[in-house]
Amino acid sequence: MPILWNNPPLTPGRSPRSRSSRSLRLLWTLACCAGFAACQREPAAPELSNAPVYSNPQEGLRFLVPDGWTQTASSTLPPGSLGGEIFLTRYNLSSPEQGASLQVLCLDDRADLNLAQHHAEGSFRAASWQPQGEPQAVDIHGVPATRLRYTTLLDNREMSKQVTCFRRRGRVYSFVGLFWSNDPYADQQLLRAIDSITWTP
Repeated sequence: MPILWNNPPLTPGRSPRSRSSRSLRLLWTLACCAGFAACQREPAAPELSNAPVYSNPQEGLRFLVPDGWTQTASSTLPPGSLGGEIFLTRYNLSSPEQGASLQVLCLDDRADLNLAQHHAEGSFRAASWQPQGEPQAVDIHGVPATRLRYTTLLDNREMSKQVTCFRRRGRVYSFVGLFWSNDPYADQQLLRAIDSITWTP
C-alpha cells in the first residue's frame, strides 16, 4: 500500500509564496556550496619554489637547482596519453647574459619519434634550429639519455639550445636549455644541473 504524506500546515502569517522563496534560496545555497566543494577538489598546479633541489615524486625525478635560479612555472602531468608536448617545470638562470632558461618538456614516446628532428623544428620564437654535430649518447647516473645541440639567429643574435632527452615509461622527458651563444657560463650551469638528475625505478 503506498504511503501518503500529508502536506504540513502552513505557518501562520506565511503565504505559500514565501515558503517557495525560502525553498529556492535554500536550494541555491546548497548548489553554491556543492559547486565550491567541487572546485576545491580540482587539481591545482604545484606552488613555485626556489628550493635547491627540484623533486617530483609523481614522475620519479630529482635534480639540483644551481644558486640564483628562479622557478617560473610548474605543472603536474595528467595520467595516460598527453596528446602533445607539455612542460613540467621552467627556470630562469642566473647568468651574465639575460635570457637563459631551462624548460623540462614531456611528450608521448613513439617508435617513429625522431628526437633530433623534433627539436630542430620551430620553437621558442625561432622558425627552426640548426643542429650542431650528431646526437650524443650519454649516461647520467646509470640512465641512458641523448644530448642534442642547436643554434639559431634570434633578434640578430645567435642563440644556443642544449637538449638532453630521457625515454622512460612510454614518455620522453626533454631538458631544454636556452642561452645566448656568447654565454658559456649558462651552458656550464645547465650541464651541472642535468648531470645531477636521478630517477627512481
